[in-house]
Amino acid sequence: MESKTDGIQMIKKYDNFFPPSIQTRLFGYIITSNYAIGWDDSTEVQHRAHPNLHRRFILEKDSEWWLNPILECVLPKLTDKNITKEDFKEGYFNLTKPCDINFIHNHPDCYVFLHYSNCSWNPEWGGETLFYKDNGKDVLDCNPYVPNRGVIFDGSILHTIKAQNTLGPSYRFTTSLFFNKK
Repeated sequence: MESKTDGIQMIKKYDNFFPPSIQTRLFGYIITSNYAIGWDDSTEVQHRAHPNLHRRFILEKDSEWWLNPILECVLPKLTDKNITKEDFKEGYFNLTKPCDINFIHNHPDCYVFLHYSNCSWNPEWGGETLFYKDNGKDVLDCNPYVPNRGVIFDGSILHTIKAQNTLGPSYRFTTSLFFNKK
């Protein structure tokens, strides 16, 4: 695990986050899901021309079979924030294609669990997540796309992703879980 701090903000990284059985089941669900167009990383009108592909999910009867094992792995990493299953707000599978445009954004009222869900990835393909200092100009941390890496961070940290280049796979998948701050 590695942590970076900028004031009180924290970014925690965990390699080999899920056991292979959960990672395989998650990826299978991701690649067979139906995706929607239109989740925006920004409220700025001019950015709406570049919507993302995503699949939103919440904890409900039809998602418990695959989501509960994931939450059981994530929640112990959030105990220092007093986060419980009841604080789970929503989650997304995000699908990024080469040359997609993504904007700097944040999730100010949430703690975020981000998972790099592809089962294989080479560093030269790009796809990293950039975390910014509060000024939105200086990079606080650059997190390479590492398969099965989990990242937990305060959603108020400005961040964006850099799309993979055309040498890599056609699809870069992440799983994001959002938990309400108390």
